[in-house]
Amino acid sequence: MAAVRQSVAYQNTSPKTAPLEQERPVENTKKRSAGKRALAIKYFMMAAVMFGVVMCIITSYMRVTELTSQASRLRTQLANLQSEENALSAKREKLFNLEYVESVAINQLGMVKQDKFNVTYVSISSPEKVTIASSEGQASQAVSGIVKSFNAVVEYLK
Repeated sequence: MAAVRQSVAYQNTSPKTAPLEQERPVENTKKRSAGKRALAIKYFMMAAVMFGVVMCIITSYMRVTELTSQASRLRTQLANLQSEENALSAKREKLFNLEYVESVAINQLGMVKQDKFNVTYVSISSPEKVTIASSEGQASQAVSGIVKSFNAVVEYLK
């Protein structure tokens, strides 16, 4: 048996197996640490992506809340403007109501409603030319001419 131990094959196999066994744990440790790093990087990337998604969701909820409050303010403003419009429409209808205008004209302005008895008819012997003899200025003559023309139109319409 001593001869078998001293053979070259035995010596070649013995020393090589021992150092390989010692080197393998070192290589496995490096491979394991590289695998752990890759795994840590994957987890870090997943956490970063999840953080980004959560931030996007939070930002969108903030924007929705902001738009909801703005819509509420605009609805309130719209309701106020609609009530103001209704009040102004009622006031406009009151002011343009003919009965209201007539009552203001009679009571506040002292106007009198024209009757058929208040109309004076003037007959002219020569209708081609009308001459008014007065010492008033030319401006007052123009105004009196306009008033007479207006009265003639009113009489014609009746």
